[in-house]
Amino acid sequence: MRRLLKILLVLAVLCYVVIQAWFIWPEYGHKLIYRFTISPHVALSRDTVLHRDKLYAGIDKHGNINYLSNGSWINTIAGISAPYITLTNPLSEQKPAFDHILFTSTSTFTSGTGITAVTFSGYSRQHPYLHVSTTYSIFDSATILIHSAITSSKPGVRAWIGDRVRTNTHSIWFYVTGVGDITTGPRDAIAPQMPYIAMIGRANQIIGFYYLGTTPAPDYFFYQWNWIASLFQVKLGTEPFDLSRVISTRSVTGMDYHKVADSQYKNFLCAQSGLTITASPAGIVTDDDKNVRYTVYVHNISGHTQHLTSVVLFTPGNINTSKPYTSISDTLAPGGTSIFAFTIKALGGGDFYIYPAVLVNGNYREGPWTHVFSNGPGWYSADMHNHSVYSFNPEDYPVRDMTEAAHAKGLDILSLTDYNTFSQAAACRAQSTADFLCIPGEEIANPLWGHANAQFIHERVPEYLSPQHWIDDVHAQGGMFFVNHPYLSMRKWTNWNFKGYNGIEILNGNKIPMDPVNVKAFDKWDELNRTGLHLFGIADSDAHTPYAVGRYRNYVFATSFTPSAIEHGFKKGMFYVTNGPLMTFTVNNEPMGSVITVKKGSTLQIHAAYQPYYQAPENAPDLQKILLFKNGYITASSDNSSLDYSYHADKSSFYRVEVFTNDGGFAASNPIWIDVKNE
Repeated sequence: MRRLLKILLVLAVLCYVVIQAWFIWPEYGHKLIYRFTISPHVALSRDTVLHRDKLYAGIDKHGNINYLSNGSWINTIAGISAPYITLTNPLSEQKPAFDHILFTSTSTFTSGTGITAVTFSGYSRQHPYLHVSTTYSIFDSATILIHSAITSSKPGVRAWIGDRVRTNTHSIWFYVTGVGDITTGPRDAIAPQMPYIAMIGRANQIIGFYYLGTTPAPDYFFYQWNWIASLFQVKLGTEPFDLSRVISTRSVTGMDYHKVADSQYKNFLCAQSGLTITASPAGIVTDDDKNVRYTVYVHNISGHTQHLTSVVLFTPGNINTSKPYTSISDTLAPGGTSIFAFTIKALGGGDFYIYPAVLVNGNYREGPWTHVFSNGPGWYSADMHNHSVYSFNPEDYPVRDMTEAAHAKGLDILSLTDYNTFSQAAACRAQSTADFLCIPGEEIANPLWGHANAQFIHERVPEYLSPQHWIDDVHAQGGMFFVNHPYLSMRKWTNWNFKGYNGIEILNGNKIPMDPVNVKAFDKWDELNRTGLHLFGIADSDAHTPYAVGRYRNYVFATSFTPSAIEHGFKKGMFYVTNGPLMTFTVNNEPMGSVITVKKGSTLQIHAAYQPYYQAPENAPDLQKILLFKNGYITASSDNSSLDYSYHADKSSFYRVEVFTNDGGFAASNPIWIDVKNE
């Protein structure tokens, strides 16, 4: 009997471990098994975040780009292979097999001109005689240069080589210039001009592939439900086959796709024309309302004369410049430098970027982005649900990797909420600087109840108790309690009858904004607030890797950039959620999160506005619409950049706003509650 009890006890422990691995961390269960089956001599590279100014690329252990952004938040792109290789004829009925590359060595460097690059070298797992070396270089604020050299120790190997793009959804517009819309119609004749350009995107978000040098135009395009491949048929030998191309990501408006491709390629040619731009000061930290001199230097490093006709300074809405546009007529001799001076001033606190552009020989050339941080009253960006190696998963990353990626992507605040622990707190706080805060928290995870975030706490909350104990413990510590991803598969929140939670994660970084998982969370948020609760909505990336940080963020208003002021802003509900667009929302000039007490029949003045990140209209995504919700139901809308609405208060209610832009941008305010007396 005792032996049977021991066996049952062992089985119970094993079942608990399996449940923890599958239900609490379901997305990693298969990775734990996979990791132990990899050959021990293969040195796996960690994910690498490449960043220069505002372009970020996360590269996984196989050399694939799994994150690519220049601030336009292309949520539908899941990854880009590097390179795609198959020995299966794509014209046959057999599906081409993706040839995984095992990279055995990496090297990273930063050149004197600030170009960051990483090189991966290795071989094909399926065909070890195929050797691959791929170098990624961040060229400018929207461009990665990629060079792959593929060789074979067996001569005369026929292969199809190109690029493969994975997407998070099939509801995406695919377009390949010169070949036609492959999702709806037959191929056109392949464009004869070189380099060849292929593009993929949704609405006005574009990723462009530019194949350079002697690489032929792709002779095959393979499309399935959620990925597309452009392939070249080549014969491989000991001489390397060079696949040199540019990947560019930009947000564009008012242009058809052929013009977009032409414009992007011309920009790239201009960048290659021998003109460089520098600016100073760089990485400045300035006090609120202080004038700073900003100088742009244009250098002609080519052997011919350059003709400059204008210089434009692109700034966000809360950076003021007295002279954003300068018309000039300047002939710049080889080796010469032109200097242009601007005065900039922060109109409020926050973290933002500015950059110059020069019109030279009829083409715009973008200069480097400059980081501007102002410590004063203003809106600060925060990603409040992320993980590090303290989540006890061998696939997760050190605290420093996560915070450096967050800082590089323009986040002011990162919260590391590791599973059922607060042991990361010291390492997290040690990464805080004058313009960046790391705030520790905890994701409380239990397969019986679901997941929740404990914010602004100072010690661990035990996960084995009931959620009501979690909530009471968090409040006893003076913290905030948020229900995480309540409708995410296998991690759903199972009971809404507990009392005292502060809010709901209405956007989770594993899904795009309009995914049913997030839409259901919005609906539940409105439903609960209609019962009289005052719940806040929060958006987070739920990142386990550096390249996933910053997929969603919250802009919180604080009187200064200090932990106590940031905490106060969140507790007051003075924040909104976004994947890019900025916004404002007030009722009777009171901010988000407010409770306004009025008499019955009083007039409510409601104002909401979309704020493009840049003042320059040609660089801002087109606004699609602003929606005003009353008690969770649409009550007014606007196709303009602002919405103004008057309403006579009759019953207690709450209002909130959603903003949509044509490039897939989405933002949503927290509610403003109206308490009507004498009802």
